[in-house]
Amino acid sequence: MSLPHSASRISRTNRSPISLNPRVDHRLLGYAAAATAAGVGTMALAQPSQAEVVYTPTNQVIKLNTTLSLDLNNDGVTDFFIRNLYEVCIETSGRKECSNFIDQSLQVTPVSPNGVGAGPRWAPPLPAGEKVGLGDRFAAVGSMEFCNTSVGRGPYSSGPWRNKKDRYLALEISIDGEMHYGWARLSVGISKPCKVEAVLTGYAYETVPGKPILTGATSDTDKAASENRSNFTIGALALGSAGLVAWRRDEEAAQVRM
Repeated sequence: MSLPHSASRISRTNRSPISLNPRVDHRLLGYAAAATAAGVGTMALAQPSQAEVVYTPTNQVIKLNTTLSLDLNNDGVTDFFIRNLYEVCIETSGRKECSNFIDQSLQVTPVSPNGVGAGPRWAPPLPAGEKVGLGDRFAAVGSMEFCNTSVGRGPYSSGPWRNKKDRYLALEISIDGEMHYGWARLSVGISKPCKVEAVLTGYAYETVPGKPILTGATSDTDKAASENRSNFTIGALALGSAGLVAWRRDEEAAQVRM
């Protein structure tokens, strides 16, 4: 499609070089050299970075008086035990009483030196999107909930995981002597008296030592997002003056915010 005569003239007359300050010129030359050396094309820059979060979907039910072995990084070695403990007898004064008594608890036991996210008393049921990483508190055992009856009284139930759906345990595991962060997603249902069932529906860990992970993350989306800006600055070189104008506008806006 041909442009109107006036538009064509405007296009020809507005082709003067863009004036950038020396600092910006220097940075652009650096980007150009890097893009040329790497042979980076515009389409290649649009590709997402390789995922570094390893996610495993599953559907494992943890019934009363059972233990689930969790191998977070799928190397054949158990990293955590999730136990649904259940007792119906209590020994008092040398006698074992098995009527009107229930003692149930759901807890996570890491294999040392691994750890489970810990609060003042409980392993917190985190929502999706919470960061797990350095500075968080981890413990050698994590209590999720408990329920009991005694001499016909109760049930007495407590804990933040009661009747929670799709919440996350914060986890850390040692791989080759370095700590990695991860999560496990569970749903917990309770019926009276103290009938508890938990379901593990997925787990993931970050392959880069010491790098945080978001609960619910199934790929390394954080890294891809952080690289979007640097990818654009290099890719702008391939777009000509329009790309440079947009890049400079973003640079100036960033300087104002600093």
